[in-house]
Amino acid sequence: MELVEGEIWRVAIGSWHGDTVGQLLALLPRAGARVTTATLPTGESLPDPDCWVRRVDADPIGTVGTVGTRLSVWDAADVLLVVDVADETVIQDLNVKARLYGRAGYPVYWVVTQEAIYEHTGPIPTGYRTRVEYLHGERVPVPYTSAELTLGDASVLLAHGS
Repeated sequence: MELVEGEIWRVAIGSWHGDTVGQLLALLPRAGARVTTATLPTGESLPDPDCWVRRVDADPIGTVGTVGTRLSVWDAADVLLVVDVADETVIQDLNVKARLYGRAGYPVYWVVTQEAIYEHTGPIPTGYRTRVEYLHGERVPVPYTSAELTLGDASVLLAHGS
């Protein structure tokens, strides 16, 4: 479940989705960064991106208490990348969550689908200035490092560089 702009969204994790998140967790570079699957409190929302990356030396700027759990709140400058893997939630992720993350100031947001990786950059109060669509075989630069990922023909993520 996620709390997004006052709405509770039910989240179901299918096979492709779960496999892709696992690949991302294995492939995203960790030099100077921490890759996590923790809830990312954003404004009044509690979205659960599939993974996100923060600076390894970042400290939380606060906490939010919810359902008996304390969640760390992070400065947008310390959040290097937010990623949602979208199978059945493509429309919500490309629209509602892009607005939410852009408004929060997170510099880069990816939506990974079976057909493409959509990279959102240039956060503004209404979302992001730019969205680039990377198709099968194209290299996607990982924003906080010199590495690249590629969405393969069989919806498999491949790493390039380091």
